[in-house]
Amino acid sequence: MNEYSEGITMTGKIPLTIEWRHLEIGGFTCNRCSDTGTHLGRAIARLRREGLLDEVDLNLEETVLSPEEIDQSNTVLVNGTPIEDILGASVTFTECSGCSDFTGESECCRAVSSGHQVFEALPEEMLRAAIVKVLERERGESRSR
Repeated sequence: MNEYSEGITMTGKIPLTIEWRHLEIGGFTCNRCSDTGTHLGRAIARLRREGLLDEVDLNLEETVLSPEEIDQSNTVLVNGTPIEDILGASVTFTECSGCSDFTGESECCRAVSSGHQVFEALPEEMLRAAIVKVLERERGESRSR
């Protein structure tokens, strides 16, 4: 590879890695993280139907976290960047009864704040918007090479 092919796979497709991080204990995850995972699956399915992933080398990663890593739970990264950074949103922490039940302690988990709304489970539209934004940036960069 050379400086002109960086960011493009040997197949000519744009590499896209989406990572979903969540706490799992005994094979279970809380409703918040579970809903985020469901919404992520729907966003990806929709992007496929729309043809936006046709020229993409998609790599989906699910990272199961331990209780010690709970501060990273409910995180989705697109090409290594958290969606809140992609969309100009911010992270906040709210009480999570599901994780509290799992750990036996009071837990506050990640949520994303955008405008005047706080999203405990990351919505499909937010996930889709972040993925599309990264794809647009990657496609623009690959054309300029």
